[in-house]
Amino acid sequence: MRELDDALDSINHAARTAEPSLDDIRARVLAAAATGQAPRRSRPTRWLLPVSAAAAAALIAGVVVTNGVGRPDAGGGTAATAPGTSASVPAMALLSAHEVLNNAADAIKTVDPQLAPGQYRYIDEHAWYERGTQFGVPVDAPDQTVKGFSYSKEVRREVWIPQDQSGEWLEKRSWLPGVKWLGGNVPRSEAPEPTAIDTDTGERRGKCGNFFPDSGGAKSCGDPTDWNNPAFYANLPRDPQALVEYLRESTAHRGSTPAVMFHWGVEILRAGLMPADLRASWYRALAQLDGVRVYEAAATLDGRTGTAIGIEDEKERRDLIVDPATGEFIGERTVAGPKPHYAWVEPGTVTSSSSITTKVVDGIGRTG
Repeated sequence: MRELDDALDSINHAARTAEPSLDDIRARVLAAAATGQAPRRSRPTRWLLPVSAAAAAALIAGVVVTNGVGRPDAGGGTAATAPGTSASVPAMALLSAHEVLNNAADAIKTVDPQLAPGQYRYIDEHAWYERGTQFGVPVDAPDQTVKGFSYSKEVRREVWIPQDQSGEWLEKRSWLPGVKWLGGNVPRSEAPEPTAIDTDTGERRGKCGNFFPDSGGAKSCGDPTDWNNPAFYANLPRDPQALVEYLRESTAHRGSTPAVMFHWGVEILRAGLMPADLRASWYRALAQLDGVRVYEAAATLDGRTGTAIGIEDEKERRDLIVDPATGEFIGERTVAGPKPHYAWVEPGTVTSSSSITTKVVDGIGRTG
């Protein structure tokens, strides 16, 4: 389970490096990986933003903070959901989150396509990840204001999975030109924009999706604990209440709070492999969690519009964005809470987001 802990740990690395008084919920939400019954998530399969050293002077220690939960409107989205802007709360929610999620579950009529020999499942994740730097304070002036800054960086990850999943997969990572200033209490001229490292770009091939065989060990084909494998989904119950219990047990070592369970549920949806019948039950399970609510009736990611549903704590909110008319999972985002992790980020700012698209294509490397 160490690989999964490392992967989810990096999702909000900022939370752990920001300030020693971070509340316990934050730690549980961002590292929502329980040992024992939690599914394993191989470290290389998520886009993990690098941790690079920040320039520091004299007694100033540099600490780099990243948020790999990725997510924004990419250039085509509306300002309401683009990183660096505020996510509005509708003046009146005509439907509760419970109703929206259950209606979305009812709307799922699609049958999962069966891949023929030579066909591939194509998963396209267009994301904006939060990346920034926080500086330490001089040891002789511990009360000094912490300095730092944050950006949201545009990236893309594409994966091609063959009909026979024991065959060769392809992954392509792209460092896109978009970068948005989220804020800082240092002059922007002194805040270098994010730069790519080796794992941010390039194409990699590997059987069973083992793109980084030298990092974390080889993946096991058909591993029922890895949510990149169909066996994982086949073994999950379809009863919503049983899924709630599964989420509770899977996050037991992280407190099993509704926020932890919701975060975990969104991460599994984000993999892009959940079958339609399970997705319907998954929505119904998430609808039962305390504190879940509709935050925006028309959230846009990459030109697709859906309803943003989430659970908020004082530091941040994690949103699931679903098309209530079709039940399609459009993507997800992270929004700064009333007391954000960094004083320079305005409450309500969309700090990261990702749009997920899946389809069947007729060859490896093809997109349509």
